Amino acid sequence: MASLSISDDRLTVTLDWWEKIVARRSHLTIPLRSITSVTCVENTRAALGRGKRTSATNIPRLTYAGTMNRDIDDRVLAICHRHSAGIMIELKDATYSAIFLSTPNAKEYAAKLESLTSH
Repeated sequence: MASLSISDDRLTVTLDWWEKIVARRSHLTIPLRSITSVTCVENTRAALGRGKRTSATNIPRLTYAGTMNRDIDDRVLAICHRHSAGIMIELKDATYSAIFLSTPNAKEYAAKLESLTSH
């Protein structure tokens, strides 16, 4: 399962080997200054909603991993497994406008990110 590494100035999304294959991308590093909000969600797939898949793998009721366009200039990276809880990270001035990530550690990640990004 994907994980987050959080330092004083950056967030790194680390994907498992099989997530790299289905998402068609490798790890992602983002400066913390690009984070505008962090939200824990009960169902990452439902929170993601619908959009136009641009480069994603969708295995119904199992996984959705890759890039989606929710709207023009609104690219999202999603690593959503089943209907599990996770984290939604909204971004500005970054490769993606948001990251949706299924993780059992969502609350811990959110608390740490909020403490580092609150002004």
